[in-house]
Amino acid sequence: MKLSMSSEMGIHAVWYLAHKEFSAPVQASILSNAIGASETYLTKVLHKLADAGVLRSKKGKLGGFSLGRSPEDISLADIVSACEAEEPLYSCQRESRLCTGDLAVCPICISLGRARELLFTELAKTRVSDLVEFGWRVPEGP
Repeated sequence: MKLSMSSEMGIHAVWYLAHKEFSAPVQASILSNAIGASETYLTKVLHKLADAGVLRSKKGKLGGFSLGRSPEDISLADIVSACEAEEPLYSCQRESRLCTGDLAVCPICISLGRARELLFTELAKTRVSDLVEFGWRVPEGP
């Protein structure tokens, strides 16, 4: 299983904001340079995180992004859920395979549904504050 690049960018952007403890919103261009991501792509990810309440966004010349909650109150599950909301873990092609079974009893769909629940249960155990305490090297920046 592989999470999307959106999740990776989201995790690193939130971690960077938490680690640096900015007093004002940070522009997407600064975040993209700090974590080595495309500004255009990262901006989309940041807006997803803001829509989910993980981040706050502020428009305007002095605008940008800041944490929506304290690092102790943001889990990896929060970030990944916001970034992967549109991507299913498994995309069943039952129509092309002539499957007429009920998804509620399909052993593949049931098993992968349980796997998704376990994934998010495990991700919920790690907080952004844990990432800050880990001691990753912080990229140079403001």
